[in-house]
Amino acid sequence: MYKRHVFFYTILRPIVGAFLFLRFGYRYKKVYNLPDNYIVLSNHVTDYDPLFVGVCFPRHMYFVASEHISRWKFAYKLIQYVLKPIIRPKGTTASSTVMEMIRNLRNGINVCLYPEGARSWDGVTAPILASTGKMVKSAKCGMVTFRIEGGYFVSPNWSFGNSRIGRIRGGVVNVYPPEQIASMSVEEINDAITGDLHEDAYERQLASPAKYKGKNLAQCMENMISHCPGCNSIDTLESKGNEVKCNKCGQVFSYDEYGMLNGIPYKTVKELFEWQKHQIEKDAESGVTYTAPDGTLTTLVDHIERPISEGAIYLNREQLVCGDKVIPLKDITDMAMHGRRTLVFSTAKEYYELIPVQSANALKFHMLYQMYKNGRIDHYNGRTR
Repeated sequence: MYKRHVFFYTILRPIVGAFLFLRFGYRYKKVYNLPDNYIVLSNHVTDYDPLFVGVCFPRHMYFVASEHISRWKFAYKLIQYVLKPIIRPKGTTASSTVMEMIRNLRNGINVCLYPEGARSWDGVTAPILASTGKMVKSAKCGMVTFRIEGGYFVSPNWSFGNSRIGRIRGGVVNVYPPEQIASMSVEEINDAITGDLHEDAYERQLASPAKYKGKNLAQCMENMISHCPGCNSIDTLESKGNEVKCNKCGQVFSYDEYGMLNGIPYKTVKELFEWQKHQIEKDAESGVTYTAPDGTLTTLVDHIERPISEGAIYLNREQLVCGDKVIPLKDITDMAMHGRRTLVFSTAKEYYELIPVQSANALKFHMLYQMYKNGRIDHYNGRTR
């Protein structure tokens, strides 16, 4: 641990706290009386989550962050100098990341991890990685669980550049001393994490409605919803302002300040997303092929992008195709999303990044891949994966 990281962490905390209150309305309580050494585990709902967590903990810690920030050139150099995040490539086993976390924790340096591995699309905490409990137990430290409530509505994962202000809170759920962790099995640790981090944004909102004020509230919802709820056509939705319209059947629905949908049978985005999951499951049973008219495929080596292919994208039971590059599905060991429009995946030898053209939904490819690879949509169903 570098002294400058502790210095910057201490200096920036009150500034960040004021920023989060003014930008989102964030309220929190500082956390004290913690074990000497601990790992913080939090649900993941916005790009600002490290800030939401960090302001609550007076003691310095390192944060696990997605690999893509290492390609931000000057911005990453600044982040590295000030905070030195632990980099985790999505869509891989990330064993080096796990070892770095354990090394820090065993040396008495606190770490924060988001065990879902990705932001929630529908406001419900996603299944955690099954290896999380084993990593926590191996680190031989304390565990602190932290939950952000309301984050989904101030910055939905499908939106971009149009955050809102409303009710959002963050706080510690439970503290597990090292002795307690030592006495727990890996399954018990995973169950504790899953239970403590679980957040259903719409369940909370329906029980106690709150406004989330902003502009262009429905903008970019087609990043999440690929199937039209009116005619079931794919990639025909277009958002503008507070509305989404299907360019094929003319179906229109809106998203209001309470996060509710109007104009279709589904009241919440959660319900609409659940309907879409069932459609993709049916598509997989029928052996459908999902497509995009254009896209780019690159490989990543030491955080440097190397173009591989450009052209139409196809995903079916047997293979993923981009232009003239064909990758058998059996060779893909893992796949994930980063951001709203980028697929990252790995094979035994390569780490790829695939970006469909703007008019095509990227998430549908990830969900169909899950069905063809595992027979279920692991990243969006269950407790662990």
